[in-house]
Amino acid sequence: MKLKFQLLILLCAISFNINAQEFISTGFKIGLNIGDPTPPLKVKDWIKGTPIQSFEKDKIYVVEFWASWCAPCMASMSRLSELARKYQDKITVLSIDIYEKENTPITEIKKLVNSMGNRMDFTVGIEENRFMAKNWVDTSETRAIPSTFIINNGKIDWIGHPKDLDSVLIKILNKTWRPEFALIKRNNQLFLQYLESTSSEELLHRITRYRVNLAGNTYDRKMISPDSILLVVDEMVKNVPSLKYLSLIIAFKFPALLETDPQKAYNYALEAMATATDGDAPLYGTLITQIEENSEKLQIPENIYRLGAECYQALIDSNPYPEYGDMPGKYKKMANLYRLAGDLPKAAEAEQKGEKHQLLYNAPDN
Repeated sequence: MKLKFQLLILLCAISFNINAQEFISTGFKIGLNIGDPTPPLKVKDWIKGTPIQSFEKDKIYVVEFWASWCAPCMASMSRLSELARKYQDKITVLSIDIYEKENTPITEIKKLVNSMGNRMDFTVGIEENRFMAKNWVDTSETRAIPSTFIINNGKIDWIGHPKDLDSVLIKILNKTWRPEFALIKRNNQLFLQYLESTSSEELLHRITRYRVNLAGNTYDRKMISPDSILLVVDEMVKNVPSLKYLSLIIAFKFPALLETDPQKAYNYALEAMATATDGDAPLYGTLITQIEENSEKLQIPENIYRLGAECYQALIDSNPYPEYGDMPGKYKKMANLYRLAGDLPKAAEAEQKGEKHQLLYNAPDN
């Protein structure tokens, strides 16, 4: 086991001491990225608006991918329609249905689109033979919906989540957008995602056995001690500092610190939260999960329970679609953490907010 541990440290030093651009130059290929020519349109049925056969030069297109079963996709449609109307002389907006369930009839999709009225005030189509899912969303490493592409003069200027569309589109229209910088930023993000996925197997193995040990199993604690986990994680972060506050790393380091030094765990969590951006909802969720999962196993200080409650608020604030995501449930769990922190007024306030959201969800219009 000692040899295996030493080899892992060595592999960390070799594998992670590399930046995104160097890594991509060694052969990591993203099939579709910012700056690439656009793949063709393959639409089997245009169900609303003016059909588009191909992307014309000197024109700007916004292509958003969605599906009828995707609640966040539907929630983004109103804002997309506002942008389509606001910039109707400057952009063309297309909404392409992909990832649709095989047994969903086209008539049902058409009925849904018609029911949206001016909340889907743009051209809507249904992909042909999963071509656009495969050759746009999957190959771009997005693999999720809703997702948005901006096409400018036949090339991809941006790939991202529709919540960020407004700010990017304004820069493109003002000719202040720098796609080459956006490409570097996106490559860095994909690189970190790759590092998370490739480093997860051994670390997940260790953390799983560590948790089982806490539950009373007979595994040798020396093999899975939190100190060993911290050593592995810190060595990885030493070689790639930008890993430090990724959700995967937090999932290992934070609970290990909770057992060995709760104050360090608290400080580390505060540092992680301070670095969070709009796209870091998983960071808050990871901290919450670790606090809740360890609440019955460890003596957790009140300040960490309060921090968990604040993570719930940050998670709620970061949700671009507040009508979705079980807000009443989140406020209820937030209230419980405030109670564990000894702050009964805050617990009551969170419960009241949850009750208000529940009333909104139960309203006839919803």
